[in-house]
Amino acid sequence: MASEQTSFVYFGGDEGAAAAAAANQYEELTSGSEGWGNEVIDGAAPTVDDATQALRRTCDALQMINMFGGKKVIWLRGVNFMADTPSGARSEIVQEGIDELLDVLQNMPSETFLVLNATEVDKRRSFFKKLATIAQMKEFASIDITQEGWESDVAALTIKLAQPLGLKFDNAAMELFVQRVNESTRQISGELTKLDIYLGPNRRTVTEQDVEIMIPISRHGVIFEISRAIERHNSRLAIRLLNEQMAQGEQAVTIMRAAIIPTVRRQYTTRLLVDTYGLDTRCGYRSFESKLNTLPEEARKLIPRKKDGSLSCYGIYTTACSLGKLSLKQAKHHLNACALADRRLVSTQLDVRDVLQTLVMTLTA
Repeated sequence: MASEQTSFVYFGGDEGAAAAAAANQYEELTSGSEGWGNEVIDGAAPTVDDATQALRRTCDALQMINMFGGKKVIWLRGVNFMADTPSGARSEIVQEGIDELLDVLQNMPSETFLVLNATEVDKRRSFFKKLATIAQMKEFASIDITQEGWESDVAALTIKLAQPLGLKFDNAAMELFVQRVNESTRQISGELTKLDIYLGPNRRTVTEQDVEIMIPISRHGVIFEISRAIERHNSRLAIRLLNEQMAQGEQAVTIMRAAIIPTVRRQYTTRLLVDTYGLDTRCGYRSFESKLNTLPEEARKLIPRKKDGSLSCYGIYTTACSLGKLSLKQAKHHLNACALADRRLVSTQLDVRDVLQTLVMTLTA
């Protein structure tokens, strides 16, 4: 049976991170070898036939002894047929091919190695459990942007990927970057590369203007852009974005409850916390976060929590940075205006565009 260190499997929703780990593993294993027996096999298979062909080719490569002697490394790259899809793990033929690959892994010639990276793996299948006993496996789960606190997770990932490039972000630039990219390591890396080239060798700090110029707005990012425009009292931009979204078929109630109400509610909560406990953003995010975690329990109940139960401080911090002269009384008035507008959207025949535009003018006045 092959030792645990002869097979390496990297998988998960963050396919960019899994692919990068596999590439590093392949480079480490092939370092110093002549490369005669090494091979990279494409595992992206759109059909069952393509999947079985990739599996057959991998099995043949692993069983063939390196005629020149020494180490032999096979990289099955970008596998998509281990997921729960009709052309993947649901297919009996594909499952049989995977089982055959597992048998080969248990009886490989000496100094033969397999590196495999997959987009997703169906953990319910028997082949997954068997693979876990044969190979060294590591999962790269993507960040769940439906959970509170995802912004700080994306920011942390961005900082990690930016370090090798020598890039740093000011606070406003990081906030905007996080909202414009998605949770994919691959996409974040690509956008950082663009910023690296754009800035040139003599400037290493990314500004908000740099992000606005270089990073396109995603569909998810439009929601943030509306919120950002409201926080900055930019009624013209907020109304333009609202009109664009409704022209594309987005429902007014959806925009209201995804972009406007959360923004106004967060402003009210943040102003209450800032005024009551003397919070100051000038000390930087880490100090601000530490201060939030030491607040009394009744105050911490107002702060959203992450999936692991810890406080989600990033949104409170960025809102505190943009509060300006907004008073608690004004913030409460804005909450009441949102409640009235929401009722009008769902219980009257008023023009929804007029309702939203009037609300935006109230919030940004």
